[in-house]
Amino acid sequence: MLEMLIRENGVERWVDMKTLRSLSGSPKKKISPIVPLDKVKTLKGFGEWYALYNKKTTKKNALDFWSKYINEDKVIRKIMEHTRHYIKNRDKVYRKDPIRYLRDKVYEDEIIKAEVKIDLDLLYPFDKSGNSRLGRCSKCNSIVFGNKFTITKDDSDCCKVKIKQYR
Repeated sequence: MLEMLIRENGVERWVDMKTLRSLSGSPKKKISPIVPLDKVKTLKGFGEWYALYNKKTTKKNALDFWSKYINEDKVIRKIMEHTRHYIKNRDKVYRKDPIRYLRDKVYEDEIIKAEVKIDLDLLYPFDKSGNSRLGRCSKCNSIVFGNKFTITKDDSDCCKVKIKQYR
């Protein structure tokens, strides 16, 4: 016997297909079928991907697209791997909606990692004149002056090694 979960007047219940056919022919009652959660989870990785992506929008559209166009294990693995890196580099606000991620094949794009921003004023304070920044030589730990914009990339004058933070 084949059953389907339906919602009728806000109440969910399981109905066998014969009863469903007779109910759907009646214009008095409106029945909206619900996709069971276990079907979503078994749709070749969609549930796992959607949970990993963690942007709860456009689920129905994404599910429809996934069921029609994404069915190869190789593509699913590629999507899962790309998504892991994609969500690390973007806040949820800046991620594409799930349907756009799938439809635009974002999973085929290169991941560009954002540079880590450092607070130069905190780590490399200005000297008294305000024209250069203070740092320390990585080798001898003496105080050195560096360019106020590129001190993190410069080498010290004393030992020709990288300049580390002053504090």
